[in-house]
Amino acid sequence: MITDRTAAPVPAEPELIPLRAFLRRFSVSKSSFYRMAARGEAPDVLKIGRATFVPLAAAKAWMAARIRPAIELCRTGDTP
Repeated sequence: MITDRTAAPVPAEPELIPLRAFLRRFSVSKSSFYRMAARGEAPDVLKIGRATFVPLAAAKAWMAARIRPAIELCRTGDTP
């Protein structure tokens, strides 16, 4: 019997991150996430039934949009 070995490779990272894992990974509280969402500052989410997921691409874009040069911390007086 010949088997097909041309199956698509399994992605290294999941395409969807459960919201709880996203919050833990980025150290964001659930209430802070929903406040950001109300202001339009949170990444897009996908609801499947009662579960909420953040697409990996949206999480990466959200993080990239928040990266800024360290010198800005000195100018604004923000603390990490």
